[in-house]
Amino acid sequence: MKKVLCLLLALTMLFSLCACGAAVKENAGTKPAEADATDAPEAEAQDAKFVFLDEDLGVETYAIGFRKGEEELANTVSGAFKALVLDGTYEQIGSKYEDIKDYLCLKAEDIDPADLPERGSGDSSFTFKHGFDLDYPPYSFRKDDGSVGGFDVEMCQAVCDYLGWGYEPVPFNWEAKDMELNAKSCDCIWSGFTKEGREDMYTWGVTYSNNTQGILVAADSGIKTLADLAGKVVGVQIDTSAAELLADDQKALADTFAELKTYETYTVAYNDLKAGAIDAIAIDMTAGTYLVSTAS
Repeated sequence: MKKVLCLLLALTMLFSLCACGAAVKENAGTKPAEADATDAPEAEAQDAKFVFLDEDLGVETYAIGFRKGEEELANTVSGAFKALVLDGTYEQIGSKYEDIKDYLCLKAEDIDPADLPERGSGDSSFTFKHGFDLDYPPYSFRKDDGSVGGFDVEMCQAVCDYLGWGYEPVPFNWEAKDMELNAKSCDCIWSGFTKEGREDMYTWGVTYSNNTQGILVAADSGIKTLADLAGKVVGVQIDTSAAELLADDQKALADTFAELKTYETYTVAYNDLKAGAIDAIAIDMTAGTYLVSTAS
């Protein structure tokens, strides 16, 4: 009888252990699913952390600016640029920059090949000095390793390769651009450079990109319209199209701000936006989108 009771007790304990084991396995299997469900909204929230207002400040075009009177150099560079549109280089480089490619405005069907310089027709002893903003991604910027990159940098390098010229990058703080150009430290200003409002100040090369100036805000800021910027602190990079718009065509809007805070670079302004030190940034949409998609 004792043996039967012991056997029954052993079987009961074994059944209990098996049931507990099954419960542990079931719980172990559900925990990762719960974690995934929790992580997903956070990932989505991060994607939409900063957004542009639906209302914009204005539309502009980007072109290459040369010193007044240097039509021959401007025409040569523009001709090589157009040749790179025809051979697909323009589109190929643009495809590397998701935030730019939809704004590229040159079309192969609008270009007459008869007007273009031949490949290698430039003076091989000439080095073209490319002047650009050292911190204006995705158009031009200095990388962590000290090298330079961006759509405008790659296109200028391609133009020099096409003509057989040497290439020399001349990065500078944006507010120094005219001083650098007039001192002949560089041959052009080619760095997301807006033509509107400056038509008579430079000899202009090819216009290659459209862009829109907008207002970047935190998605949860409660700022939905330009009118909501009243009493807010808005950042802008010094001597940019956005800064000029807020000093001119959009001055009435800027007068409603608590402060229009200027920065040497948009990277610094974006860091302040993330930290909550400012409420919004006036910036072109390509540069703003790039910062949101790449900056940590």
